Formats: sequence, structure tokens, C-alpha cells
Amino acid sequence: MTSKTDYQEFRGSRISNVPDSPGLYAWYYRPVVVTRDTTITTLGKFFAPESRVRTVVNQRYGLKLISETMGSLTLGSDNQPITDAIERVFDDAEPFLRWFFSTPQFVQFCRPVYIGIAKNLYDRVYNQHFVSLTQYWDTSSSISRFLSANRSVTVQQAMDTLDLPHSFALEARVRGMPSHDLMVSVLMTDEMPDIGSDTINSTESNTRRSLERFLQLLADPICGRR
Repeated sequence: MTSKTDYQEFRGSRISNVPDSPGLYAWYYRPVVVTRDTTITTLGKFFAPESRVRTVVNQRYGLKLISETMGSLTLGSDNQPITDAIERVFDDAEPFLRWFFSTPQFVQFCRPVYIGIAKNLYDRVYNQHFVSLTQYWDTSSSISRFLSANRSVTVQQAMDTLDLPHSFALEARVRGMPSHDLMVSVLMTDEMPDIGSDTINSTESNTRRSLERFLQLLADPICGRR
């Protein structure tokens, strides 16, 4: 028996056409208009440090010296800041970058923003991700008001302050990615094993967890659970 698979890409209002089939999905940052300052800022937030470095020094009599700090990502042997590297390439090749972002093959040359699996792609990708992200960008939302008052915050800080669960929509909002600048690739298949419910906060099956971890190892998405 031949298995059925189908690969499609969606962006903007067309994301509402994602089928209600099981499969894999991957979100990509693909701005409609490549504006130098906005694109540099958003790409810089992709690589903003989210990892905490915690050092514990055990001393005598049970005393411990504990230090916590945020990591700082740099590039190359000269430890170039990531934002400097992004600005440099815009200085050198901005017309090329405008073309590159618009090519159909763009997703073959970049990391996904987020990757996952779904029992129902429509419910997961459209209802839980796209609609939630649109709501988070509403100026009256708690996250929009928080970000307006706090320009440089991490996803974890937003979660802790606003008591919000981790989600793709929250990561994308904090990192400055509006829904119209995102596209999603979906691979529908009838080969999907039983991965359990897609409902947020539902008990996660071992199969879903192991498959998501495998996909994250393969694709190294920018956002995702830690």
C-alpha cells in the first residue's frame, strides 16, 4: 500500500487553509518587505541569549557560592556580536538579501523559527499558533503593553512576569515577528503514529515527545521548549 504525503506552504490569510490532517510543520521568518532596520532588529532577537549560566561553588561547612547570569552569543574567533555581523552583511549586500528573502527556495537555506508535529495541522498551526499570535500583537493585549514598557526582555521574563505558558505565539511576539512576516511549511502524511491530543496542557505522549525532540535535533529551530 502506498502512503500518502503532501507538502505545502502557507502565509498570511492563506494559513486558514491549512488542512485538518496529521503531519509535520515548520514556521519560518520571511518578511513581506525587507526593511533594513526592522529586519536587523528582528534577526538580532532571533539570537538574543535565552540561556542562563549558573555556577555553583561548594565551600566548607555546606556553604555554597551561587552565581547566575545570561549568556552572550558571539561569532567567530574575534567574538563579533551577532547584531554586528547582521548589520555588516546588510552593508555589503542589501540588494542581494532583498532578493534572497523573496525566493521560493529561501526556506532551504535557513533555520526554522519553530518545528513540531500535529494530529490536526489546522487546529495546531492555525487555531493555536496563528490566531494566538495575532491576538498577542493586539495593542490592548497584556504582552503588547508589557513589551511597550520593557523593550529588552527575554521570553522567560515575559512568561514569569505575566504568568503565561510557553508557546510559539509568545516566542514570536517577544522576538518581534508579526504573523504576516511568517510562513509555515506543512507535510501531511498518513504515516503518523499515535501522538495523542494536540490540546495545550494535555498530557503529552511519549511518542510525541520523542518525535519532537528528534525534529528539534535535526532542524535546530530558533524557538522552542528548553
